[in-house]
Amino acid sequence: MRFKVILEGDILPVDYRNHFMGFIKEALKVSDLGKEYFENLYKYEEGGEIKNNKSGKPFCFAVRFIHDKEEFKKDKDILYIKTPIEFYISSPDPGFLVALYNGLLSKKLYPFKMGEGEIHKRKSIVLLREKSIKENKVVFRTLSPILIEDKNDKPLLPISPEDGKPLYKESEDFVYFLREFNYISDTILKSVRGYGLKEGLDFKPIKLRKEVVKHRVRERDIEPKLYTFTCFSGVFELCGDIEDLNYLYQLGFGLRRAQGFGMVEVV
Repeated sequence: MRFKVILEGDILPVDYRNHFMGFIKEALKVSDLGKEYFENLYKYEEGGEIKNNKSGKPFCFAVRFIHDKEEFKKDKDILYIKTPIEFYISSPDPGFLVALYNGLLSKKLYPFKMGEGEIHKRKSIVLLREKSIKENKVVFRTLSPILIEDKNDKPLLPISPEDGKPLYKESEDFVYFLREFNYISDTILKSVRGYGLKEGLDFKPIKLRKEVVKHRVRERDIEPKLYTFTCFSGVFELCGDIEDLNYLYQLGFGLRRAQGFGMVEVV
């Protein structure tokens, strides 16, 4: 299940994904059902102390808009928005989406401050038709960039970072990418449905590009720091178990899905 929210705003900070994470949290807090989801997703109690829950979240989201590139050359911290802001969110949990939907409808949420800018108001919410994957091969297009890193935080791409050409399937770099892509996908499914991939995923680049993203990360309650992540976006083909493909379509791919990465649509 997924929907799209059309929002109105004039400027956004370059780390806007972080602010939309806060936007989701505040929208959940509007209703009693949403507060329950918020507490379960983002908090847990240990030894009488409330801590941040860093376990995998059952959703992904994407934010899409066109900004003024000439103004961005003058100020790399601000994005001057030229179109309505499209906020997409997907989850296999309809209860979560209903709670979020109700919060997004509330006038209490607007205007919502985002750094030096803000979301002025909500224009509309559109329930999107989710396609059912019925074959073990599917073509996806990214709505937000996919982040794949190994345990040493090394970014991994299915294309050459120099010229953007697909890596040879037999190459060491592609084999390593595919292994980590499968490992992360397996972990995502285990965290949400209780068990991982039924069978391995096979990945085929079709039309991909490297995308560098600035994103703010908090580590062990230290002041959040702005990092640069190397991701990929575009169109790719994936082969695997049909149930796995449908779940991952709803949950997203790669790391930091609940932080504005990894959302896809079926082509």
